[in-house]
Amino acid sequence: MATARMKLPLGLTYPENQKEMECEGVTVGQALEDVIRREPRLKPRIYREDGRLVVGVFLNNRNVRALQGLDTPVEDGDELRLMPPIAGG
Repeated sequence: MATARMKLPLGLTYPENQKEMECEGVTVGQALEDVIRREPRLKPRIYREDGRLVVGVFLNNRNVRALQGLDTPVEDGDELRLMPPIAGG
């Protein structure tokens, strides 16, 4: 199991305005589940009720959608970044 850093954007910070937290997992999906296990209030900010992602997920600055999605392997020292959706008008 790998240990990675999860960068949280403004609006997704968790108690005490922490903008980064440690997470563990073999895949990106497992790392996200670990973050939610550590801070359950993040779940509705990351996943929709139907289980689809609300946010963009980047592993070492690469969109996981262009990789293997939530099955993308995570290695020790990797950086995961969550990007909230941006809407314009």
